[in-house]
This record gives sequence, structure tokens and C-alpha cells, in this order.
Amino acid sequence: VAVFQASGPSDAIESAADEHAYSVVSWELRHFPGKWLYKIRHAFTARDQSQDQDTIRRYFALVEEIAGLERDANAGQQLQDAEAQRAGLENGVEEIIEGRITQLLEDQGLAMEPPLFTDLGLVFPPVDFEFDLPPRVLAVSPRSHIELDRSYLLEPGLDLGAAEGIEREAEAANTPDGGGVSTLVIPSGGLATYPSVVSQLDSYGDLIDTATHEWIHQYLAFFPLGGSYFSSSETRTLNESVANIGGHELARLYTQRYGPAPIAPSPAASPSPSAAAAFDFTQAMRALRRQVEDLLAQGRVNDAESLMDRQRVEFQAQGYYIRRLNQAYFAFHGFYADSPGSIDPIGPKLQTLLQQGGSPGQFLRLASGITSVADLDELLARTP
Repeated sequence: VAVFQASGPSDAIESAADEHAYSVVSWELRHFPGKWLYKIRHAFTARDQSQDQDTIRRYFALVEEIAGLERDANAGQQLQDAEAQRAGLENGVEEIIEGRITQLLEDQGLAMEPPLFTDLGLVFPPVDFEFDLPPRVLAVSPRSHIELDRSYLLEPGLDLGAAEGIEREAEAANTPDGGGVSTLVIPSGGLATYPSVVSQLDSYGDLIDTATHEWIHQYLAFFPLGGSYFSSSETRTLNESVANIGGHELARLYTQRYGPAPIAPSPAASPSPSAAAAFDFTQAMRALRRQVEDLLAQGRVNDAESLMDRQRVEFQAQGYYIRRLNQAYFAFHGFYADSPGSIDPIGPKLQTLLQQGGSPGQFLRLASGITSVADLDELLARTP
């Protein structure tokens, strides 16, 4: 890592990201030791389930309160006090939820038998996440077609002006084919470091979804699907989609067992039920993706970009705000084959595998051994 950083940016696009780069190594050095020291100190502390629920309720009430205070220019000391209270509860809430997810994984048969501990049946790697602000991502796609050519982790605290500046600088760079690039700075939901980065701004439901998603990435790292993550875009799409689908299912089971959010979600968190019922965002986004693909295949790049911008305005009118809708947006979200921005058949195929497997645990065990769509098709053919 030191040699790579000392070598400097390799081109103008990387240079645009370099000034605001996110250091995974620095994050690990700051958080890994403290997290495990806390676990060791509290290893034999008995937990009270009713008290645990109160702790979670208080924590997420503070998350909501802080979100409101941050919009108040006069909050000052009140905001600082609320943030201090939240910080004091963080480690405890992390440990409670980690324990609950661990129990869920054990029930799904996802305990492993690591070397020297084959009789213990441990959930491995242990569930471990840390509340923080996750990094942003600079996604880069050619303008001529939709493909994630590269991506860079950026520091989480970027304001809108800095994000737009990075995009402008990267798009101004010359490219070998002369066709230019499309870029987008995107917030990430989390990051599968160890411990995982989970957003301290997440709602309770989003937290569980993100924590299980990132743990699945860590779990898959010990199997062919995770070990081949960077071998091809196809394998990366399989990996991210397995984590998405498996994470959603595990989060659903978590809610069934432990109950929904301990506080009501913010009413501004999603479009109104009437708007959602009248407008199918997923269907509209996938139809747009197909239209854009057709226009780009004809070489009509400007027409495709104009169409995306018009549709972005329409989405906003329907309650779905997207800051910038372009080739990089579709390239990044296309790795999640079950997302609205993807038309990849991998998504439906993995949903079929989930149904055939009968449980999230069996789904993950089956999917962990594949590295290609051909492997997935073969698995589906022989799975009853």
C-alpha cells in the first residue's frame, strides 16, 4: 500500500480522486484494536434482553434527533450533547445487534469449522461492524457504453461542491478512445472492511440490511465466489447480487424474530404510499436502461444523455431524487442485479436459486461455490 501511494496517480482521472481518497488502512488502524478490546472487556457480561431493546430504542431515537438538530443552525450545544450520548451507546448497540445476527446465522447453518476449531461450529468470520460514515465512491464509465471501467473510494465528508469538482475534473481528462467518460460520486451504504463500516445515519432496518450484506461479503471471501471477486465484472455482479439478496432475506428473518424498528421511521424517508402505488420506479428505471442501451448501441450518445436527464427530472417529480443520472450511475448500480438500475438476468436467476434452496443459509452455501453465470446455470439445473 505504501509503495502504491508513493507512486502517485497513474492518470488524470485517478488524480481527480486522489486528493480526496479514502484510506482503508488508516480506518483499520483506528478501529480494529479498539473494537476488539471492547469485546474482550465485556466477554462475560450477561445481557438483559429487555434492557437491550431499550438501548437500541434510545440509540435510534438519538439518530433521529440528531438528524433534526443538524438542520437547525442554532442547535449548537444541544447537538453536541445528543452526539455525545449517541457515541456513548454505539459500542453497546453494535454488540447487541452483532449477537442477534450471529444467532440468526447459526440457525441458518452458516457456522463454519475453521482450522484447529472444527468441533466448535463458529460463525466465521465473527459478525463485527462499526458505526461510522462510509466512504463515497467515484464511479467511471465510458460515455459510449455502460461499463464500470474503474472506481475509487473517496472520503465520506465530501460536500456537493467537492463531489461535482471531482466529476468535472475526471470528465475533462483525455481518454485513449477519445470518447470521454461519464463519472458519478455516489454515497456507499457500507464497506466490507473488518470490522465492516455501517453508516451511523442508517435507520434501524437499513442498518440490519447493511450489516448482513457486508458480513456475507466477508463470508464469501473464504469461498470461490469471494476469492474471484476481481477476476471479472460477471463475478463481481454475482458476488454483489448474492450479498444483496442474501442480506435482504437475513434482514427479513431478523425482523421476524426481533421485531421491526423500535421507533417509527421518518415520514420523509420514502415517497408517500399513494405516489408509490401510482408510479413503479423499478419498472420505469429498467425501461430507461434498455432505451439508453439502444441509443448508445446506435452511437447516439448525446441523445442517450438527454433522455437520462429528462427522466431524472420525472423521477424527482415522483418523489425519487437522483442527483445525476448517467452512464456511470447505471454502471455502478448494474453490479447489483436485483436493483432497479439493472437489467441483468443474473438477478432473476439468483432469486430462483433462493427459492430452490429454501432458506438464506442454503442459498449462500450453494452460491458460494460459483464464479460465473455458466456455473449458476449448471447449479440451477441440478438443484431440486
